[in-house]
Amino acid sequence: MLKFFTRIRILLWVLVLVGVGFLVSTQVRAKLAQAAANLRSLETQTEEVYPVETETLKTSDWETWRSYYGQAKSAHTQNITTYEREIVRTVNVDVGSPVKAGQTLITLQVAARGAQVQSGKTAYDEAVLNYNRLKQLNAKGGISKSEVDAAYSRMKTAEAALKSTQSSLQRTSLKASINGIVSARNVEPGEIAEAGAVLLSIVDPKEMEAELMVSKKDVMKINRGTTVEIRVDGQTHQGFVKRISPEAQSGSGLYPVTVGLPENSGILPGTYVEGRFRVDTQQSVVVIPSNVVVYRGKSQSVYVADGNRAKLTNITTGEGREGRVIVTSGLKPGDQLITSGNRVLYDGAGIVKNVGIAGKSTQDNSNEG
Repeated sequence: MLKFFTRIRILLWVLVLVGVGFLVSTQVRAKLAQAAANLRSLETQTEEVYPVETETLKTSDWETWRSYYGQAKSAHTQNITTYEREIVRTVNVDVGSPVKAGQTLITLQVAARGAQVQSGKTAYDEAVLNYNRLKQLNAKGGISKSEVDAAYSRMKTAEAALKSTQSSLQRTSLKASINGIVSARNVEPGEIAEAGAVLLSIVDPKEMEAELMVSKKDVMKINRGTTVEIRVDGQTHQGFVKRISPEAQSGSGLYPVTVGLPENSGILPGTYVEGRFRVDTQQSVVVIPSNVVVYRGKSQSVYVADGNRAKLTNITTGEGREGRVIVTSGLKPGDQLITSGNRVLYDGAGIVKNVGIAGKSTQDNSNEG
């Protein structure tokens, strides 16, 4: 009987211990669950959210321009030279003087040439008289026909010599053949003008042009009449292609392209100008600011907004300039590109955003050549 009550007490103690253990276990699990919930709540409350600005990507047209440089010059010029070596008698103009076509600019000594003309005229008159006399004698049978022919030949020779000396006398008066302005004066009265030497230079400032040296790659995309932007001292003028040389310049391998400048542009001869050619147009491309691109080694990426999270997206880029670049893969119209605040982001970071609109037409200012 005693053993029975002993077993009952042991069983009761076991039941009590089991109950106490179950109660303690339940309380521990409850406290652990509460602690985990509190931790999750704390994490949620302390997660940093980054303010960003975004652009909704749209397609746009991309124009590629190339800049080349050259020097302005007059399309019409005249260099005043003399045919023979002679002493200069007068110079009637100076640098900056306006001149008109037909105006006498320089006169040379004429004394010796005048004597030559007079001598030639005398010889010609005598030859004419002799020819006429022999012609009359031939008609009467006094001389042969061959003697008349010889006299005729001598008359024509004298006539040619006279015209040559008269022409030489006329060349002592050097005249302008175009309207313009004297740009250079290289001789003074009393000096000897050498044959072929430039004594005066005249330019016509009303029609100006510039010769630009263009690379082979771009010259194939330029045609006669193509519009050219001419930039001088911060001002832009519209020019046009007048001539394209089919032969590259030796040494540089560049092709001379002559560009007509607008009339009354105020561009003076000798001014250095920049000529901008539009050599290509790409339609419906995605263009983004180049400063949002993240570089890691050879890879390129940007952050886009995916809901309230930042998503790191790999991209490939093409041509770029003026702070913008073409995206050839990785982005599409409608994507929310993060353009501000992206330097502190990481993939999956929480964000709050302000939305703008992207997709501006742009122009290239790169230079080649």
